[in-house]
Amino acid sequence: MYQDILTIAVVTVFAFFAIYWMWFQGEVDGSRLIAKNSMKQQKFNIILVLVAAFIVKAILAVKNEGYSVDITCFRSWSETVFTGGLSHFYEGDVTDYPPGYMLVLWLVAAIRHLFNIDNYSTTGLFMIKLFPMLFDLAAAYLIYVMAKKRFSEGMSLMLSTLYALNPAVVIDSSVWGQVDGVLCCMVLLTCYLFMEEKRILAYFAFCAGVLLKPQMVMFAPIIIYSIIEQVFLHDFNTKKMLRDLIGGLASLAAMVLVALPFGLEKSLEKYTGTLGMFEYCSVNAYNFWAIVGKNWHEQTEKFLFIPAQTWGTIAIIAAVVLSAVVFFKMKNDKSKYFLSMAVVISVMFCFSVRMHERYLFPAVALMLAAFIYRPCKELFYGFIGYTLVVYMNTAHVYYTAVELGTTGPTGYIIGAVAVLTLFLFGYLLYTIFKKSEIVQEANVDEGGKSKKKRQTVQKQQEKRFEWKIIPTIVVEKMTKTDYIILFAIMLVYGIFAFHDLGKTSAPETGWEGTQAGQQIVLDFGEVKNLKEFEVFSGSYENRSLYMELSNDGTNYVSGGTAKVSDVFKWNNVQLVADGGSEATTAFNVTTRYIRFTTVEDLVTLKEMVFKDADGNLVVPVNKDQYPELFDEQDEYDDAHTFRSGTYFDEIYHARTAYEMIHDLYNYENTHPPLGKIFISLGIRIFGMNPFGWRIIGTLFGIGMLPFLYLFGKRLFHQTWVAGVVTTLFAFDFMHFTQTRIATIDVYGTFFIMAMFYFMLRYAQTSFYDTEFKKTLIPLFLSGLMMGLGCASKWTAVYAAAGLAVFFAAIMLYRYMEYRRACNNPGGSTGTIAHRHVIDVFKSNFLKTIGACVIFFIVIPGLIYLCSYIPFNDGTTDGLFTRMINNQKSMYSYHSQLEATHPYSSTWYEWPTMIRPVFYYCNTVANDMREGISAFGNPLVWWAGIFAFLYMIYLVVKKADKTALFLVFAYLVQYVPWMLVPRCTFAYHYFPSVPFITLMIGYTLYRFIGDNKKKRIFAYVYAAAAVGLFLLFYPVLSGQPVSLEFVENGLRWLTGWVLVL
Repeated sequence: MYQDILTIAVVTVFAFFAIYWMWFQGEVDGSRLIAKNSMKQQKFNIILVLVAAFIVKAILAVKNEGYSVDITCFRSWSETVFTGGLSHFYEGDVTDYPPGYMLVLWLVAAIRHLFNIDNYSTTGLFMIKLFPMLFDLAAAYLIYVMAKKRFSEGMSLMLSTLYALNPAVVIDSSVWGQVDGVLCCMVLLTCYLFMEEKRILAYFAFCAGVLLKPQMVMFAPIIIYSIIEQVFLHDFNTKKMLRDLIGGLASLAAMVLVALPFGLEKSLEKYTGTLGMFEYCSVNAYNFWAIVGKNWHEQTEKFLFIPAQTWGTIAIIAAVVLSAVVFFKMKNDKSKYFLSMAVVISVMFCFSVRMHERYLFPAVALMLAAFIYRPCKELFYGFIGYTLVVYMNTAHVYYTAVELGTTGPTGYIIGAVAVLTLFLFGYLLYTIFKKSEIVQEANVDEGGKSKKKRQTVQKQQEKRFEWKIIPTIVVEKMTKTDYIILFAIMLVYGIFAFHDLGKTSAPETGWEGTQAGQQIVLDFGEVKNLKEFEVFSGSYENRSLYMELSNDGTNYVSGGTAKVSDVFKWNNVQLVADGGSEATTAFNVTTRYIRFTTVEDLVTLKEMVFKDADGNLVVPVNKDQYPELFDEQDEYDDAHTFRSGTYFDEIYHARTAYEMIHDLYNYENTHPPLGKIFISLGIRIFGMNPFGWRIIGTLFGIGMLPFLYLFGKRLFHQTWVAGVVTTLFAFDFMHFTQTRIATIDVYGTFFIMAMFYFMLRYAQTSFYDTEFKKTLIPLFLSGLMMGLGCASKWTAVYAAAGLAVFFAAIMLYRYMEYRRACNNPGGSTGTIAHRHVIDVFKSNFLKTIGACVIFFIVIPGLIYLCSYIPFNDGTTDGLFTRMINNQKSMYSYHSQLEATHPYSSTWYEWPTMIRPVFYYCNTVANDMREGISAFGNPLVWWAGIFAFLYMIYLVVKKADKTALFLVFAYLVQYVPWMLVPRCTFAYHYFPSVPFITLMIGYTLYRFIGDNKKKRIFAYVYAAAAVGLFLLFYPVLSGQPVSLEFVENGLRWLTGWVLVL
């Protein structure tokens, strides 16, 4: 759940910024006429949006139990107020809500009783959350009404959606089950009515808000400011003053009438009592008091010699004064009605006492409304910021309460959100007082300067979204220099990759037990002291051998149970004593005879080694009775390292590759089979040894380099950029480590690179100026690579979804080229005649779609199905049934996996490399270690963060298509992991790394351009990355290295465990 909170926060921020720059910017900057439709409200559209939003909110409402304390109270109060009557309600239970919301709960109970709905059922839970959600939608509709007077239909609907489905809004009402959305709606309505100078209605709206939530009182200054400005300062007359006075008194009278059935005295007590509750500096509000460590501290505690309560009072006074300055300084700016109240709630939340985590909630709606009446990017950024901090504060407190069972959250997130909240308050003031030219109305010309600005922006927008007919992009063929650079990189990298990859031999023959109770009786000829027992196991893990000892071969006594744990590696056997204890002891026996009895049905032992006290190998005199166990003693190494056996997940993947060859039950069945089939190819050629099960992955790692080079040439058309990009990827730590271990990630990543490369080639090939059959070649290859990738690992399925979006965008562009040609049939673009475009579009379009059905559905489907030919699931089912059953099994496994791992990490930690995956460690001597870890080259991954941000800038400000492709390809691999709740590791980031290097390459290209002198900076940077690779090489490859050197020189972050 904690990971989900951060995921939603990050996705929200990126999505909101993207919506602004890709959609809102044109209208905000003054070019509204481009996107502007009729100003008439389209009620069907807004109803559709609100219904869709309600469905989403309703689903979340029933899927989340909410905060149990609040939900229990609401359930109890609704039942009590309905069955016990209004007049007796405040007599018993502790109730801190005023009469207005009790009437809402009365209505909830009335509906429940009418339809006989159980209060504690899922439907009962939905009823408790229903009205807050409806108020959310009412506020969203009000935002639409305000926006429609100033913006296009599309932008108005989107602004409404941004509130209705805002994470801060959704978590409060739909997830938590709180009612702050009710308050927010009434605050928004009150400010809007005052802005429209409908003061009498505003008075009633304010009083209704006070009846619903006592916190509405905090927004009372808007009444005072509006009366001063609209009644006294603007056309004052006695008649208007009396009308307002009567209206105000009438609203107060209505408030009294509503409270009357509950008892006026008791109702008033609820307001005074509520204001006196929670006398703490902060009640989980991540504000100034949280920063100084006073969350849940008594408000009587002193800060700078003054009680916090006094500081809180000062903050309230400051809020009123500052908001008044804002209101009256902004004069005719209508946004002041919302911004002044945003200032009030911000100051109170940040600096006053007794603030709860949700009290800043109204600022989200107020900032969005202010943006509508003062459309500038600063206010929209403020809206994003307030959305983020309100959501993070609420979600973190909710997570702490629901998941950890405590109301006192802890962790760095408190300080981070609190600091950001204070920063946002400062940013709000900056935005309010910043002088900037703002187009106040869509159809108003505010003078020559404003008109000129709108015309300039309008031209930029037209150019930005101009659909040109683009001919096929001809990429310079690989030159001799290109081949020399590419093969030089491949050669140097290959030397490192193949060096010390693993032994080319290991015990191959073995003894196999097929049922429990089979015995192995060893005779050492005389009584011997055996100090060590080593077993190279076969394809069955965690096997037990019951051991008995004898000196005469007749009378045996128990020696305990020998445990053989890991597959295809040397196991230093430990003994478990009889009696049920799992504690193990070292093997140390004195005997002539040893009798082993298998405990499990299936046991494979490739080789046994016994050693005496001097470390000498001791072979039984009856070894010929068990030739498979003692025929490869020369394969034994005293040091058990990655060179002689499996490590990390090789115990699953290499083992399953072996099982496929021998038609055994496939142990690793949580991923598609093709990756293991590739591993099995090396085993078939080189044998079941470390080199054999690693060689194919290493070759694929080398094979990635030509694809990176071709990517660089096609995107940047520069040999030097292609060379730098390929060098960065070749000597990235993750690329090196992950392609030398016999797991399947290398195959998925390889085919993801390939499928995107060929789709890029197709995107740059126009079927308007290229023979149609030739355009299908890259499309076919992309589909083929996609099929191979999906059959290797499901990460390629995520990439395939992105590939489909990429292809759809390509075809959309082809259609827009056709539309442009239709607008000028007699013209031409370059060598492409528009009449030719019109003539061939429909035929080529339909034939391409038909070909894609074959390339991206039929062929990948057949590849996926055929990959199950060697797959053995222990049944006699047919090929198709085995495949389908395995999909169900895989989905069930990944969706329900709750395992933890000491070296796991979450998606937001990957770019910064907070936690590498620690694969292997071995002690060589007291001060010498061997280790293998999977993480990135800091000069690649950390630089990639800034390169990504620069790509975003290029997309937003320059509409750069190359940057857009790179960002899209990167996020397609990365974003799906934000939604995965299971245990994840840094190597899941591996498919994103090729696109990181390409983003870095493009960044260098943009800054260096064709300046040959500046290229030296790129070369030095690439050389530094290679140098860093050499520095870290020992802990990437398992070479012996000084423990002191690793701890003092290589462990840059505390989370980096590189050796032990």
